[in-house]
Amino acid sequence: MSKDKENQQYSEKNIKSMKVAIFCIVALVIFYFGCNFLKGLNVLNRKTYYYAVFEDVGDLHESTNVVFNGYPIGKVKGLTLLSTNPSRICAEIVLTENLDIPADSYFEVAQKDVLGGMIVYLRLGQSATLAHNKDTLGSAMRPGMFDGIGDLKDQLASVVASVDTIGLSLKSVFSPGDTSNGAFMLKSTLVNLEASTHHLNTLLATNEGKVGNVVAQLEQLSHTLSQASPQINSIIANLDHISDSLAQSNIRSLISDAQATVANLNTMTAKIEHGDGTAAMLINNQELYKNVTNTMESLNVLLQDLKANPSKYINVTVFGKKEKDKDKKDKNKE
Repeated sequence: MSKDKENQQYSEKNIKSMKVAIFCIVALVIFYFGCNFLKGLNVLNRKTYYYAVFEDVGDLHESTNVVFNGYPIGKVKGLTLLSTNPSRICAEIVLTENLDIPADSYFEVAQKDVLGGMIVYLRLGQSATLAHNKDTLGSAMRPGMFDGIGDLKDQLASVVASVDTIGLSLKSVFSPGDTSNGAFMLKSTLVNLEASTHHLNTLLATNEGKVGNVVAQLEQLSHTLSQASPQINSIIANLDHISDSLAQSNIRSLISDAQATVANLNTMTAKIEHGDGTAAMLINNQELYKNVTNTMESLNVLLQDLKANPSKYINVTVFGKKEKDKDKKDKNKE
């Protein structure tokens, strides 16, 4: 009986130990799944690991979402410092979606919102070669919304100080107790401007009828121009046609010929002035002019006499020829 009790007690102890072991295993599994669930990872999906090396990761941390065109495809699993000089930080990225990723793709870290949250974008490349598990892809860091504002802090401070100085100056100028030259001139200018505005209002009020008449005439003129618009367009079209015709005509050659003719006339005039040629001699030589004139008068008298007494010059010559012919015939008879 003692042996049966011992065996029974031993069996109960083994059962308790197995229950404890099973409970521990279940607890570990639940813990594992729970941790991954809190990290946003589904342990039942296929995982692909990639690496990206950055010089500065900013506020990037573990469990940062990795998205592709707005769709979540994974998480940042961890960050590892590779070197400090130069700064190189390796980000381990796990993807839970089955994607064909070209080898020239890269991960881009950007600011998610104005509160400073970070997000990682997967930018696909164009390479025909695909990346494999645990490959290192390219990396990029998009400038944040407020990056570079620190460099402008001093300039903004200087601008604010200048604006403050201008405000104080204007306040002192417009204060009633300021009697400086600049303030007096500014006040005088404002007073003169107010007076000019008042005079202008008075002038418009006095000549309201004339101003209205001018506006009416302008309106009538615009109406007349609107009615005459087709004729004006026709005139402009005709002018364009005339200008095109002149442009297409051989007006350049005509101008060139006219210029050549004027040049020849200038040359002839210069020669006449210097006494070159017959025309210059007729104009400049008085003796030759007189001889030519006398010759022309004698020729005119001869022509008039020939016209008045033609037989004096023609019949004598003809009759003398007939007598000579008669004498020759008489000699032949003998």
